[in-house]
Amino acid sequence: MIDLIKNYSTMGRRIKKSVIRELLSLTSKPGLISFAGGLPSGELFPVDQLQDITNQLFKDKPEVILQYGATEGYMPLREEIVRLMQNKGYDITIENILITSASQQGIDMTAKLFVDLSDPVFIELPSYPGGIGSLASCGAHFVGIPIDDEGIRTDFLEEKLKTMSKDGEHYKLIYVIPDFQNPSGVTMSLKRRERLVELSHIYNFLVIEDTPYRDLRYEGEAMPSLFQLTEPSNVISLHSFSKVLVPGFRLGWICAHPSIIKKLAVFKQSIDLCTPYFNQAIAAEYLRRDLLQEHIDEILPVYKAKRDVMLNSLSEFMPDEITWTHPEGGLFLWVNLPEHMDAEKFFYEAINRKVAYVTGSAFHFDGSGGNHMRLNFSYPTEEEIRIGIKRLADLLKEKL
Repeated sequence: MIDLIKNYSTMGRRIKKSVIRELLSLTSKPGLISFAGGLPSGELFPVDQLQDITNQLFKDKPEVILQYGATEGYMPLREEIVRLMQNKGYDITIENILITSASQQGIDMTAKLFVDLSDPVFIELPSYPGGIGSLASCGAHFVGIPIDDEGIRTDFLEEKLKTMSKDGEHYKLIYVIPDFQNPSGVTMSLKRRERLVELSHIYNFLVIEDTPYRDLRYEGEAMPSLFQLTEPSNVISLHSFSKVLVPGFRLGWICAHPSIIKKLAVFKQSIDLCTPYFNQAIAAEYLRRDLLQEHIDEILPVYKAKRDVMLNSLSEFMPDEITWTHPEGGLFLWVNLPEHMDAEKFFYEAINRKVAYVTGSAFHFDGSGGNHMRLNFSYPTEEEIRIGIKRLADLLKEKL
């Protein structure tokens, strides 16, 4: 047998498996309560509406929905997304929109378009592993920027920019999740958003804004997106139907300057030719019937109730040494353990006690963050949340 490792490409050798995807294979044990995945609640999927739309499309246009399509996306879906975003205050046209196979493809294509080997790339600490993986596969040299309860530390970023600019280092972009950040659940404040886009002008770098959770707000005031705060050429905004409709469609879109959209479309041609028209046509009709906001309005109180149960259970069962974030929306919260503790060391003990989480190190490109864990509250039931937090708290009390 040949030495396959020797024959892998540079990218093939750099790419790493997803820790979270690996963990999900462990969470199928009977009776195990999983806080590990970022899964929406399957009970909330609008099955009847989607079935009705699918039947109608098969009757009216099977030759369209079962065929190849334009790389940029199914035109009716692009038009509906423009209408959706314009109603939310975005100044865009159809030329700003490219349909993707979920926002993960958007991250991956953007990384391939802009990142060369060893390019410095700014990233939040902690951050989404899928974003880390896509950027790392292109050879990014990460420069971590810590976050606090207002989001990314723009003062820390500015100091890095000053030093790197003075030293002539060739940085290009920053990747951020401003709304209900994955994994922390923190939302970037308006002041930090305005400063971030201001710095992008001063120091000439691109902002990649990943916003899959933006519509899942349970309290507080909505913030303008980074795309809305500056020129379209400065921000690439990534969106997804996975968290607000169904993840099985694998549908998302990129909102960016038309010149960037045209270049990304060329990349997409060599990746998958086009996102499946079948899925796009269903989503387009769903939007045309104005069903999406109705669906979001139905799921928001359910997720808010689950979040509240998790927060209340943490307050009731966790020892005083443990703290956590209070997300205003999204699907996750972030648990902080004392510095001497490593959540990875007792992960399998938690599995044996039939409760699962994701270790903090999975969200740090440098392997740090061991004294943290991410918990998801959207997928388990309220009863499971309470039982699972009690199991986890009992384990942590022993480890303390």
